[in-house]
Amino acid sequence: MRPLIALEGIDGSGKSTHARLLRDQLWANGVDAVVFREPGDSEFGDKLRQQFRDGRTVSPEEEARLFIEDRRIDVRDNIRPALTAGKVVVMDRYYFSTMAYQGALGLDADQLRETNESFAPRPDLTLILDLPVETSVERIRSSREAPDSYEGTEYLRRVRELFLGFCDGDVVAIDATMGTEELAAEILKRVLAVLETP
Repeated sequence: MRPLIALEGIDGSGKSTHARLLRDQLWANGVDAVVFREPGDSEFGDKLRQQFRDGRTVSPEEEARLFIEDRRIDVRDNIRPALTAGKVVVMDRYYFSTMAYQGALGLDADQLRETNESFAPRPDLTLILDLPVETSVERIRSSREAPDSYEGTEYLRRVRELFLGFCDGDVVAIDATMGTEELAAEILKRVLAVLETP
């Protein structure tokens, strides 16, 4: 099976942009790749997007449950079939986001990890696109009319600290303040190294 690559990080770090760029660069290198974004298109993902629009109206536990149920469907319908078909799967957010964002609300990140890894394949490489919180807030404010409930400065600071705490072995932080082309080249280099590993 081909590798599973996850791009993670706080809001504004460029995950969606770089997931697409990585897919396109892999295509250019003759590698079949696909991008999946979480939350997905399930009924649980729809409920989460409604939460994003309306502000948090459910408990952290219920929010985590929605992410996990959405991810179960994503794994079953998208991720595993693509890996089995020999495609490189690039995730625009994956379960490390649940660990960080819901962990910053007080849930146990280790327990969230255990629950997710009981059904979701572990990435071969997770890249944390690391960004100072102040830069994140500036980018959010410049691209949207108003921050949503996920993007309070202190909350994002806790989320970032959790993300950086996950770094070990195949979970690596990359400076996301560099230019788009430079960052894309760094991501591609690290992913190609995984592809070349026997």
